[in-house]
Amino acid sequence: MRSTTLGLLAFSLLLLTTSCASIVGKRNANVLEIRSEPPGATVSINGAEVGNTPYTLTYSKELDREVLVELRMEGYEPVNSTVRVKEQGGIIFADAMLLGIPYIFDSRDPRLYKFQAGRLDLQLRKQLPSDLQRIELPVVQMVSAVPKGPVGTIGTRRISTTSKEMADLGHTEWCTSSLLRGLKGGWADAAGARPGTQAGDERIRRAKFHLQPTLKALRIDVDERKGRVDGTVELDMLWSFISAFRKDSVLFSVPKTTRVPVNDLPLREIITAPLEVAARQLLEDITVHEALTKAFNAGLVASKGDVVELKTPVPITFTGRKDMLGALVKGVVTLETSDGHGSGFMITNDGHLLTNAHVVGNDTKVKVRFEQGFALDGQVLKVNRDFDLALVHVPGTDLPAIALGDDAQLQLGEEIFAIGTPLDKQFGQTVTRGIMSGRRAATCRPM
Repeated sequence: MRSTTLGLLAFSLLLLTTSCASIVGKRNANVLEIRSEPPGATVSINGAEVGNTPYTLTYSKELDREVLVELRMEGYEPVNSTVRVKEQGGIIFADAMLLGIPYIFDSRDPRLYKFQAGRLDLQLRKQLPSDLQRIELPVVQMVSAVPKGPVGTIGTRRISTTSKEMADLGHTEWCTSSLLRGLKGGWADAAGARPGTQAGDERIRRAKFHLQPTLKALRIDVDERKGRVDGTVELDMLWSFISAFRKDSVLFSVPKTTRVPVNDLPLREIITAPLEVAARQLLEDITVHEALTKAFNAGLVASKGDVVELKTPVPITFTGRKDMLGALVKGVVTLETSDGHGSGFMITNDGHLLTNAHVVGNDTKVKVRFEQGFALDGQVLKVNRDFDLALVHVPGTDLPAIALGDDAQLQLGEEIFAIGTPLDKQFGQTVTRGIMSGRRAATCRPM
């Protein structure tokens, strides 16, 4: 009987020892697994280079309660994260008492501390080329097309599209704001646009297209600790670029899946923060920039509309420089509009004249006054706001007109004469003299 009792006691002690040892082993886990996407990044701990990802960091007494982890990789932006260490001395002391192990307190003993999270996953962002031309990019409100049903787990809890944590799926304006933050700082001059409004339609017209983002699917696998989460969130996005000229006409679409590691992320940002990363990854695809540049140039051609055949004007004759300005000024006109006035000049003898689009504004009819003292009603035929030009026609068959020159033939230092109407209509056809002082490359991209 005594032998059986001693055997049971020994077996119980063995179970207790095994159990406590496993507890000590788990609770004293003072290692941190550092991973990156993509892998192979150089790891620095508190400024000292220690290896490459994936990398295992073991806590030592040389480290502080906060550990700065920095990752670097050629072609990517540096990323860093501060990892906090917490004290667990009470647990070690309790385990030691259970096992009957003498324990002497040492504040620098690494076993007293552990990393709050045992794993750190960091997403590297590609460096964007700095020489890419910026592109105006209107972004309309994101559409959530995530199928109803399960979307993943938070700890041991399964969550679905109706869970409270997924409330942002019903407030896509917040999601759109996150996308816009992700699109900032690269080659995209991104801004929200609401079709059907004057400001939104004008922004889309200038850009020649707009971006329609759609969230197609969502997969969540995270652990939660005091309202903060660690793990991964995966998004399926469809980025559709829509023509400004043909309603609902998709120029091209880019489907992308983005896997986002999250560390110590507030639970309330479990959707919006990964969306910001997904938008940034769209900018990293240089083929998108190339396709949008082609779309913009094609839009410029389309914005010109139908070709208007113009007759070459009869040259204005003059005998010398003294007579030149007096003759040419007859081809320059003053336009009166509903918002004010501006200058223009005749380019055909049968009544076609050029002015700026901002001069005519939204008017379809203008009053055209000539230097000779008479006025004619003008019809606005075409307006191109990309080039800030407008073509106007007045009735006539023998009007003085100025031939368009070739500015490539103009030499530095040559005299230039500007003829037009300044602030007051009384000073119509005023002449100002200057010189050709330099050249600059013109661009018609409206930025």
